[in-house]
Amino acid sequence: MSIRIHTSVPASTANLGPGYDVLGLALSLRLKTTATPAGEWSVVIVGEGAHLLDNCSENLIARACQQACEWNGWEAQPLRIESENPIPIARGLGSSAAAIVTGMALAQLTNLDRIDKDALFRDAAVMEGHPDNVAAAVYGGLQEVIQNGDGYKAHSRQLDNTVRILLAVPGSMKSTARLREIVPKELPAEVLAANDMALKQVLAGLAQGDAALLRYSEADKRHQPYRLGVQPESQAIFGLLQEIPGVAGVFLSGAGTAVGGWVLDEADYISQVEQLLKKRSISALVQVIPPDLKGIEGEIIKR
Repeated sequence: MSIRIHTSVPASTANLGPGYDVLGLALSLRLKTTATPAGEWSVVIVGEGAHLLDNCSENLIARACQQACEWNGWEAQPLRIESENPIPIARGLGSSAAAIVTGMALAQLTNLDRIDKDALFRDAAVMEGHPDNVAAAVYGGLQEVIQNGDGYKAHSRQLDNTVRILLAVPGSMKSTARLREIVPKELPAEVLAANDMALKQVLAGLAQGDAALLRYSEADKRHQPYRLGVQPESQAIFGLLQEIPGVAGVFLSGAGTAVGGWVLDEADYISQVEQLLKKRSISALVQVIPPDLKGIEGEIIKR
C-alpha cells in the first residue's frame, strides 16, 4: 500500500499593532507539503529559504513531526518531506509557525488519519513558544488568543471582506528571539491601558472595514517603537506606507522585518509603493494579499 500525506498551511501576520502576542491573521501564502513514509528522514524545500533550511531530520518540519509523536505516544515513522514555500524566512510572516504546524499535522495524519485542530494548536503553541501565529495558521482568519490556565484558547474574530494586507518585505532578516528581548517586560499601567483601547479599536475596524479605526494599528506603544528603533529599514518603510492615501493603518508584521498596511479598495498600491521605495533606494518585495480564512488543510491518501 502506498501512502501520501498532503498539507497546506498559511503564512500569518501577528500583533497588528497593539495586539502584542494576542492577534494573528492568516495570509493567502501557503506552505504546501507532500510526505511519504521512508527508511530515513529527508526534506526537500523549494522556494523561499531553500538554501537556509536543513534538509534532514533537523529541519523544523521534521522536528515538529517527531515532537508531536513523542508528546502523543506515537511512533515517529521517518518521512520523505517535499515542501513548496512562498513564505519569506525570518521576516515576521509566521514561517516557523507554518513549519511547526505542518510537521505536527503530518504526525496526526500519519497516526490518526485526520487533523485535530484543537490538539494541533495546543501542541504547536507550546513548541513555537507564542500562540498568535500558530492560531492563525491552524484556524485561519483573524484569531485572538487568551491565556487559558496553563495553555491558550483561540477565538475567531470577525473580519470584513474588504480587508486586504499591503506588505512590504525587505531583504534583511532578523531573529525573532532577539527582537523579543528588546521589548520591555514591564510598562506603565497607562501605556498598557492605552494599548488595550487601541486593540479594541483595531478589532472593531477589522470587523467593520473602518479605515479610521484601523489607524489605531499605529498607536501601539507596547512593542513597535522598540522593534522599529533597531530596524531602520523597516522604520523607513513604515513611514513611507503612512504617506500613501488609502492605506488605512500601518503595522510591523510580528517582530519584523516586514511592514503591513490595511487597504480596503482595489487601487494599485503596489506600483505606488515600489516607486517610493525606488526613490529612497530601499529594496523590498511588495504584495497585496487577502486574508486566508481556512487555516490548515490536509489529507492522507492510501492506495
